Order: sequence, then structure tokens, then C-alpha cells
Amino acid sequence: MGQPIYHLVPYSIWGRFAPRDLYTPQSLDSHGFVHFSGDEATLLAVANAYYHDATEPMAVLIVDPDRLSAKVRWEPPSEPSEDQLFPHVYGPIERSAVIDVRVARRDAGGRYSSVTARPPTAKALDLIPHPEGGWYRETWASPVRVSPPGYEGERASATAILFLLRPGEESRWHRVRSDELWLWHSGGPLQLRLGGAGDMPVQERTAVLGGPAAQPPQSAAESLQALVPANTWQAARPAGDDEVLVSCVVSPGFEFADFQMAP
Repeated sequence: MGQPIYHLVPYSIWGRFAPRDLYTPQSLDSHGFVHFSGDEATLLAVANAYYHDATEPMAVLIVDPDRLSAKVRWEPPSEPSEDQLFPHVYGPIERSAVIDVRVARRDAGGRYSSVTARPPTAKALDLIPHPEGGWYRETWASPVRVSPPGYEGERASATAILFLLRPGEESRWHRVRSDELWLWHSGGPLQLRLGGAGDMPVQERTAVLGGPAAQPPQSAAESLQALVPANTWQAARPAGDDEVLVSCVVSPGFEFADFQMAP
């Protein structure tokens, strides 16, 4: 195998090409080649320079150049910088040359910070990295729109996501302008910490969702769901050695403008 090269593409575009034998991005027509980066650090720099305003997740294609039939040339970018060369592929990308598909993870400020492999459950459910940690996908937004006091503009009356935390992962301290209901689905128990509504989180109480207590016969409804009141600091992590899958329902509906991470 040759030295892997890295290509950024919006997930929606890659999704249309993934089942096909050839990936033919628009740059083949506009530039005559496909843009690649030679390593993860360079790819993240490119992502922050050119895709900072992207509104959808970015897939990272990891390609073995030895499996490509097209020629690969290491050339300077259109705006040369410090004599850095980039791999340009002069032809379509065979699906068989794509040895892995990862995601460009963003931090809470929207900056691309790492290239992350999706775990099996995240792949199966098509989840992407969440800035607070873990993996998510919005599954529903109510078509009913509301204009709640204290919000800038309209919101869906409610939204829902699937949210996955694996062992060692954490939903870091954050708060949302709206009420949020956590609903446990599967895996191990989840530790949900609430930190009050002050300027900074101060852990006040902890709820544990799921695990043996949530299996029939259920011991209490609280073992299956928990409410985080609006503007309350919250953090979560698996309480055991198993991943945890939950849904989170937010009302009024979630938007990142209503989301705040703790410093």
C-alpha cells in the first residue's frame, strides 16, 4: 500500500457516489484533477480555510494511491505556501481505492480539530460527531414553527436526535436554552450530571439512566428518561464499560445558536 492521501467531501455528495464504482467530483471538470492532502494535519488546515462555513458534516476519504488507475502528481497549490506540495489525482477515484471513510470532527467553536473513525453503531445509524462529544443525528424536527420569548427568530416546536456515547467518551458540560428530555434506548447505564443554571456548572445532582434497572420489570420511570430544564448545565458519560444509545428531545426545537459549552 502506498502512503495514504486524504480527500474532503460533504457527506451528502459522498453518499450519492458511495454505491458506485467511480467517484467523479466536480473539480475534475473545473480543474482537471481531484484535490487531496498528504496528511491529516494538512487536511484539517484545508478544512478550516475553505469549509469553515459548511453546514453539513464533511467526510474524509482515505485513499491508497497504489490502487488508483489515474496519475497522482504532487504539485503546489494555486496559492503556493512554504513550498508545500499537494497530491492531485488526474482522473476519477475508484471505489476500491477508498480504504476508509472517516469524519472531520469540529469543536464547539466550529473549527475542524480531528479526523475520527466512526464506530460500528455510529456507522449503522449514520451518526456524526457532536461538538460536545459523542455521535448524533437529528431524526425529527416538528413542522410546527413557534416564536418563543427570549429566542432570536423562529424555532421548530420540538426536535429529536439519536445520541451515542462510547466508553471513554463524554458529553462535556454544556447547556441549551430549551428543555431537553433524555430517553434511554440500549447499551449500558448512562450517568447524567446536572450543574445548575449559574454562570458556570456546579454539579448538583446525578441521574443514572438505563442498564439493569431499565430492563423489565422496570423499577421506575426515572430509569428510562430524565428532564434537563432549560438553561441548566449538563454533562453525561457511560456509567459502565458499554456504549449507550439515547434520544434527546428538545422543546422549543434545538439550534446551535441556543447551545453553550462551558469554558
